[in-house]
Amino acid sequence: MEPTTASPNPPLYSAQAIRIFSILFSAIVGGVLTAQNFKAVGRFDAARKALWGSIIYTVLVLIAVSYLPERASNSSTIGVVTGLIGGLALTAYSDKVIPQKETFPKKKIWKPLLICLLIFIPLIGLIIYFMSLQS
Repeated sequence: MEPTTASPNPPLYSAQAIRIFSILFSAIVGGVLTAQNFKAVGRFDAARKALWGSIIYTVLVLIAVSYLPERASNSSTIGVVTGLIGGLALTAYSDKVIPQKETFPKKKIWKPLLICLLIFIPLIGLIIYFMSLQS
């Protein structure tokens, strides 16, 4: 058995994981993952900025979408595009704060995925239930 060398760097969520979570769930989830990366490397100020920035971005998107015509605001494309933009912004900020992320091991995504599914599946179920009541 070969000896394993411990990496001096803490594991971080990859840029791809942050973008995918931002698209599938919301930019806030991507902001939480980015904030956890920043906390792991001791950049607590950047963690706060990433989290608050993702919250403010999501609120601004919701306000903007509320002004769109109903036909356009019902499109799932808006959610994908705004999630992608949020994820790209978070990873660009992360690249600026942690310039050599490739030297860090990748953190597994199972725990945040399970948490997101436990939150979003009941929410989707409630939305479907209340929409069925309206018809």
